[in-house]
Amino acid sequence: MNERNVILRNNILLSGSMKAVGLVTSFLIVPITLDYLDKEQYGIWMTLSSVLLWFSFFDVGLGNGMRNYLAQAIAENNFEKGRSHLTTTLVMLTAIALLLGIVFLGAGVVMNLSKVFNTTTLTDEQLRLPFLIAIIMTLAVFIVKNVGVVYIALQKYGVNDLIIVLSNVVALLLIFICTLVVPKGNLTIIVLILTTIPVLGFVVASIPLFRHHPELTPRLDCFDWNYGRQILTKGIGFFFIQITSCLVIFGSSNLFITQFVGPEAVTTYNIAYKFFNLLAIAYTIVISPMWNAYTDAYVKGDYAWIRITHKRALTVWGITIVGGLAMLAISGIFYQLWVGSSISVPFSVSICVFAYISFYNLNNCATMLINGLNKIRIQIITSVVFTLLYIAAVSQTGRQGGIEGVVICMAASYAIMAAIHLYQCRLLINKKAKGIWNQ
Repeated sequence: MNERNVILRNNILLSGSMKAVGLVTSFLIVPITLDYLDKEQYGIWMTLSSVLLWFSFFDVGLGNGMRNYLAQAIAENNFEKGRSHLTTTLVMLTAIALLLGIVFLGAGVVMNLSKVFNTTTLTDEQLRLPFLIAIIMTLAVFIVKNVGVVYIALQKYGVNDLIIVLSNVVALLLIFICTLVVPKGNLTIIVLILTTIPVLGFVVASIPLFRHHPELTPRLDCFDWNYGRQILTKGIGFFFIQITSCLVIFGSSNLFITQFVGPEAVTTYNIAYKFFNLLAIAYTIVISPMWNAYTDAYVKGDYAWIRITHKRALTVWGITIVGGLAMLAISGIFYQLWVGSSISVPFSVSICVFAYISFYNLNNCATMLINGLNKIRIQIITSVVFTLLYIAAVSQTGRQGGIEGVVICMAASYAIMAAIHLYQCRLLINKKAKGIWNQ
């Protein structure tokens, strides 16, 4: 078997296993944490963690930009160039983190946090320490998580998932120990565990990484602003893609459904979405490791492997369609067993959500190849244009179309983007891409 195929298979198996363990861990950590904290304290942590999640967007795509250039340098065996890309990215991210730290830590010192979190149970002083810990550790993860990106660039995608899942398991065990030996209701301990363990996980993972690849160990004298501009330009492209087609189209669905139909309809939509999103999770496990495998093949001129692997990815997509049709057939029974008769999900909603997930997966199939070959200009344009068209279409038809109308607009956006991106894939694979199609 081709060595690249062996690596790809191992990544898929390891990543799939880790995703399964991670899913179980995420389910277990909620009741254990909720039992240790009271309902209000847990709500404060959920609010804080949702705000901190936005920090990941402040890297303006630098991680993804570096990922491609680092993978290319590794494929060329140009490790000095790879070291420069890594060092330059880490320096820029550190600068961003320091700036964010000054702003948010300063705000945390002067703000009345009890009013911010709308609580009377905890005082401003009791909230300040967990808030500051969360900010500091989140900014630390902002930088050290790029250890995982280096593993991905080395075509060890599953190792990145392993680091994340092991960190979550350790956090789960520590919280469980806290329930036995530490008095309940200590929000600071929970925040410390849940934000510090991921940092330690990536730091520990960096030890074997740079021991086996000392040629990639960052050094300040390897900073290169020319590489910095290159990574930043490409990173901003990925940032626009992430913000538009991913965040706006996906993230605004609940908001539009709330506005046009009502909050109860959001519950109906999300039950169908959580069920059919299993198809997206499964397909993502299979195709995510392909990104940098495509990069490696592209640098080495192995277009035959790219063509065969892309066809296999499309075949797997076809299998998800068959699986989705089976899920559609049993959806009514599943909903009844899952949530009972208190919530009814119309079959039409299930059909629309299934269509949306299917075209979302198809678009991902194409963009993994496009991202791997670092030809994202078309993707930036389609993401911005179809996000605007989606918003316009939903604004005009959402009230009349209900849940189905909103979801059909999402499905149509991804269907058209998928068609355009698949056309670009064909041009790239056949070496016929010119102009903007090859940028």
